Amino acid sequence: MAVVSWKEILLLTGLVVGCYWNSLSCGFVFDDVSAILDNKDLRPSTPIRNLFQNDFWGTPMSEERSHKSYRPLTVLTFRVNYLFSELSAASYHFLNVVLHAVVCVLFLRVCRLFLDNTSSLVAALLFAVHPIHTEA
Repeated sequence: MAVVSWKEILLLTGLVVGCYWNSLSCGFVFDDVSAILDNKDLRPSTPIRNLFQNDFWGTPMSEERSHKSYRPLTVLTFRVNYLFSELSAASYHFLNVVLHAVVCVLFLRVCRLFLDNTSSLVAALLFAVHPIHTEA
């Protein structure tokens, strides 16, 4: 079994928080307007099944104008955010930081299945800070 110590969890979490803490004071940008502000699937008045029938932007997958970008779990996290804080950008950014930290710990556990302890920790640390995750 892939064992991860509390020190490693704290190290990864601290690194993620350190990298992305400043995002909490930022607002919504770029496609957040379409994905969050204008997306009716986030609203409690919209049936939950719509999350599984619509694309990422809230357009029914059956429509020609749909981008066919099917990401219901992402939209579900947006909806949970909306239930707690409506359209507070800080809440959305905070949940993304938490989820990224959790994924980094899971990544470390998976790496431990194939790599030695040091190599897996280095891989997880690089994964935590890699710029590709700026939208995470």
